[in-house]
Amino acid sequence: MNCEQVAPYLPGVSGDELGDESMRWVDAHLATCASCRADAARYRSVSIGLVALRDHEPAPPAYLADAIVEHVRAESHRRYLPVSPVVPAELVRLVQDNRDAIASAAGVALAAGAAYALWRKVRSTRTRLAT
Repeated sequence: MNCEQVAPYLPGVSGDELGDESMRWVDAHLATCASCRADAARYRSVSIGLVALRDHEPAPPAYLADAIVEHVRAESHRRYLPVSPVVPAELVRLVQDNRDAIASAAGVALAAGAAYALWRKVRSTRTRLAT
């Protein structure tokens, strides 16, 4: 394998996500290519850093809550009128004429989002079980 063929597999090496056969091909290339070994090492360090961040609970700065309350109090005397957007008649007609296609696209987007969320859940469970 050459560097262009191995490059897409390098992130998988860092997360131990490759199959045995793919890993053998990539390892054979990494044994002879210093550039790809360096790239794989960078991916590993990023992966390790992301795992460390996942377990880290960030704390907001101490002054943040007071600053928010102060800002809300300063703005509370202003009255805001809701702005009603003006929708052009052409856009309304376009949506009405294509509502079936829009509904189908929304359904596909919803299904893709659900599949992605499920994939992330399975992947995170697999990662937790591996550690």
